[in-house]
Amino acid sequence: MSRSARRLASSLGLLAAASILLAACGASPPALTDPKEIVTAALRASESAKSVHLEATVDGTINADLSGSGGPGAAIALNGTTASADIDIAAGNAHATFSVPAFLGLTGELIQIGGTSYVKTSLTGDHYQVQKTGDSLPVNPTDTKSLIDNVGDFMSRDGVDPIKGEDVACGSTQCYTVKIDLTPDELSALGADGPAASGLPFDVGSASLNLTIRVEKTSNRLAGIAATVALGEQGSLTVDLALSKWDESVTVSAPPPDQVQASS
Repeated sequence: MSRSARRLASSLGLLAAASILLAACGASPPALTDPKEIVTAALRASESAKSVHLEATVDGTINADLSGSGGPGAAIALNGTTASADIDIAAGNAHATFSVPAFLGLTGELIQIGGTSYVKTSLTGDHYQVQKTGDSLPVNPTDTKSLIDNVGDFMSRDGVDPIKGEDVACGSTQCYTVKIDLTPDELSALGADGPAASGLPFDVGSASLNLTIRVEKTSNRLAGIAATVALGEQGSLTVDLALSKWDESVTVSAPPPDQVQASS
């Protein structure tokens, strides 16, 4: 073999080795078929995340006793209820907006910086009100670890038997789906009608649950959770939570002082 031929062969060998290395670095994780392994992989892939974007939608109509009088309640259409949030998990910061048309066209914005939340709604005026996390907010929008832990705890409960559904499109990629269906008796056995449910404006004792978990096949990241709760004569509720933009840069700043309501 001539010197030029040997150089060409050597170059081709290096190119082939580089191609294999690059392919290995960008390779997708092995395909999964067991539903519990799929969810476990998603939880592990999300544990070390630094940031995430959330989009939530709520649809359905429920009969709710908002007055707490114990009466039959009134029908409330929740169609069009939305929320969106960019969350810096590492820093504990978040910027969220929300809209609940059924409640007097309520819209609002939340900025959370560490342990301080700035909340502004269409019902409270143009200025942000300052709240300490946990004082009056029902959820901590930066605490995605709790969301992930709660999914993991739920999946490990006796009586929860997930099945693998058909793969679906998730934006530009494909997602596994894991489905769980629970009857009212099964939900009751899991404690869904316990003390935590007593503060809800509807009775969950007759509720059944259809849950679908979406997991990206290329990264094993949690991509979404959709839940439909059927409440019999009280109506039904569908909630869809989509997670995306994992580990992308997020900057959240407190509002200017002149936009914050002075403490009384």
